[in-house]
Amino acid sequence: MSEVIQIFIGSMIVAFSGALVPGPMLTLVISSAAEKGFWTSFFIVVGHCILELVLIICFILGILNYLKNPLVLKIIGIFGGAFLLYMGANMLYSVLKKKININFKSTTRKYSLNKKIAGTFTLKGIIISLVNPYWYIWWISIGAAFLIRSVKLSTIGITSFYIGHICADFIWFLFIGFLISSGRKFFNKKIYSVILIICSLFLFYLGAKFIIDAVI
Repeated sequence: MSEVIQIFIGSMIVAFSGALVPGPMLTLVISSAAEKGFWTSFFIVVGHCILELVLIICFILGILNYLKNPLVLKIIGIFGGAFLLYMGANMLYSVLKKKININFKSTTRKYSLNKKIAGTFTLKGIIISLVNPYWYIWWISIGAAFLIRSVKLSTIGITSFYIGHICADFIWFLFIGFLISSGRKFFNKKIYSVILIICSLFLFYLGAKFIIDAVI
C-alpha cells in the first residue's frame, strides 16, 4: 500500500511541475476564466483529463506487451529521467533569469453555468492538449516511465497514478480560475516562483532516480 501512495504522490507532484509551467493550457484557463467565469476552468480540465484517460487506456491495451522487454524499460527510464532533469533545469533557469511573465488579470463579470459552456470548454480542453507538442513529449517520456512503475501494481497502481495526475491538474487550474474570476490578488509572481523552484528540485531528484534505477 505504501508503494501505491508513493505513486499517487509522485504522480501528483510531477503533474504539478508540468501544469505550473506557462503554456497553452494555462493561457486558455486564464483567458476563459476572465471572459466567461470560473466554471470554464473546470471544464477545460475535464476535457484534458478525458483525453489523458483515453491515452492511458490505449497505452495499456496497445503497448503494454512491448514494455516487458528489459531493454525497452531501461530506455524509457533513462529517457524519462533525462527529460525530468531537463524540465527541472529549464524551470529553475526561467525563475533565476526572471523569464516568467504571467499577468494575473481579474474580472468581475459573472456568467451562469449551462450545458453549452460545459460542452464548449470540455472540447477546448481536449483540443488544447492535442495541439500542444509538449503534451506528447511528456507522455512519451515521463508518463511512460511512471506507467511502467504503476503497471507492476496492476489496476490499483494505474488508478493511483491517474488520480494523482488529474488531482494536480484540477487543483492548480481551478485555483488559477478562481483567482482570475474572483479578482483575488494574494497570489503573486514571487509565490509562483517559489513553487516553481520547489518543483524543479523535486524534478532533479526524480530524474536522477529514474536514470539510476534504469541503469542499475
